[in-house]
Order: sequence, then C-alpha cells, then structure tokens
Amino acid sequence: MSWLWGNETTEQAQFVVSALQSELDERESKIKALEAALKREQQDMTSLLEDEVKELEARRKAIEKELAGVDALIKEKQRLIQKSKSDPLKKKKKKKSKTPVSSPRAAVVEEKPAAAANRKPKENGKEAVVSPKAKKKQQKKKKEASAASADVEQTENSKVLPMDKNLKVVAKEEPNVAFIIQRSNNSNTVVYAGVKSADGKSLDTTTPIKVYWIMYEKEGNPREDLNMIERNTAYGVTSKPSDVPGEHLASIASLRDRDCVLRLDKHGNVMALTTINGKKGMLLRRVFVQMTTSWGIPTVDFVDIFGVDPTTLEPVYEKKKNK
Repeated sequence: MSWLWGNETTEQAQFVVSALQSELDERESKIKALEAALKREQQDMTSLLEDEVKELEARRKAIEKELAGVDALIKEKQRLIQKSKSDPLKKKKKKKSKTPVSSPRAAVVEEKPAAAANRKPKENGKEAVVSPKAKKKQQKKKKEASAASADVEQTENSKVLPMDKNLKVVAKEEPNVAFIIQRSNNSNTVVYAGVKSADGKSLDTTTPIKVYWIMYEKEGNPREDLNMIERNTAYGVTSKPSDVPGEHLASIASLRDRDCVLRLDKHGNVMALTTINGKKGMLLRRVFVQMTTSWGIPTVDFVDIFGVDPTTLEPVYEKKKNK
C-alpha cells in the first residue's frame, strides 16, 4: 500500500513541476513579446525623432536662405541711401557753376522754341497761340489724371482675398495666412500661413507653408508649435512642388480626402485651392470642427468647410459629417 502511495506522490510532484514549467514558459513568452513591443516603440520613437531633426534642419536652411535674402535687401537699400545722398551734392555743384551770358539776340533766338511749344497746331492755315492761363489748366488736368491713375494702381495693389470676421482677426497677426482651423471647445486656432521666398514673389521651395497655434485662451495670445500627435494625425501638412511653376501640392491631415494646391495670386496673397462641395479649385478660408467629449475622449460630430469661388468671389460651403 505504501508503494502505491509513493508512486502517486511522485506523479503529483511531476504534474506540479510540469504546470510550473508551463507557467514559466508562458511568462517567458510574454516577456519576449513585451521586449519586442518595447523595441518597436523605441524604433518608432527614434524614427520620429529623426524626422523631427530633418524637419528642423530643413527649417534652419530655409531661415538661413531667408536671412541671406534679407542681407541682400539691406545692402540694396544702403546703396540707394548712399546714391540719394550723393545726388543732391552733384546738383549743388551744377548750380554753383557759372551760366554763360547770352546776348539779347541769342535770347530772342532761344525764345522761339519756347513760343512754338505754346502754340497749338494750325487751324485753317492759322496758328492758335495757347495763353499762359490755358496752359496752366492743361498742366492741372494732366496732374489730376496722373494722380487718379496712381490711386487706381494703389487700390489694385492693396487688394486682399475675401475674409470672414474670424479670419480677419488672425490676419492682423499673420498677414500671410492661407486658412485656419477652429474648434467648438475653445477659441484656440490652428493657423496655416504661407512662407514666401526672399523676393516675396513666390512661395519658399523647401517650406511653402507653416502651421502653428495661436492660443487665444492664454494671456497675450502666444504662438505654439504643434506637438507630435497633432502634427501626424490632426493638423499637420505635407507638401511637394507641383509640375506647375510656383505651385505646391499639399496634403492636410484633417482633410485627407481632397488635394490642395498652394500658390500666390498676382497681389502676393497666399491661396489654398481645394475641392469644396464638389467644386474644384475653390479658395479654402476656414474649417470649423464641432466636437463633443464623452468620458474625457473628444469625438468629432461634423466639420464645416468655408471657402470662396476665386472667379465670382461667391462663398462656398460644405458640411462633412463624421460617419
């Protein structure tokens, strides 16, 4: 009987050892899985950090390029200042030089071209002489016409793209704003602003657009960069040069279902052209995101997209519901 009991005890011990070994194997496999996940996470973090370093290097190059353009403009302005200072000195020297005294006869000869200038073309074989009073009126009309044309030119050059009240507030702080994104939970605004080349005639080839927050909920309305999650999932933008000179193709994280073209108009305004309500080539102005929060998790209910037809300047609108 004791012999049988001894065998049962051995079998039980072996069973316990086998169970413990299985548990150890399972835990070891879990540890390996966790190590692999940690390694992947480290690799992803390293990759993101490398991308950020590349982005910062590209931004630094763009800033260096812009600074070089600023230095060139400063030198050009200094040259013009020196030139403007030297011109009055030359005029003074000319005034100091003696003028030759002409004889009365020579004065009469020189007077003839001036008199001819005051004459009108012959009418019926007779020359019509313009009086000094009429000449003054003609000069006054010419000045008024030139002033009017200058005013028209100035008005054309000061044209700005249509803006609603929300965009106008942002444009006071960022004149190169292309469009903005706002949310229902607060007044903080994501700004998409064009980055111009040194001469201001086109967008920068490396970084044509920059994205940042204006924190209206904080004192002083400070600017803040997007964090990594916002840049990669919600509000970031990537761009590349188009086949058309001066244009860039952009992909906006919050509007991945449509393409966007960035360029400047003839007045130097930054334009973001995309499809709104089925119409291609519409000018994107503002995006409003309606959000609700449940258990601390924000959810998008719908998105309002506001734009303008660049040809007719009529407003266009699209409501995009979250399915």
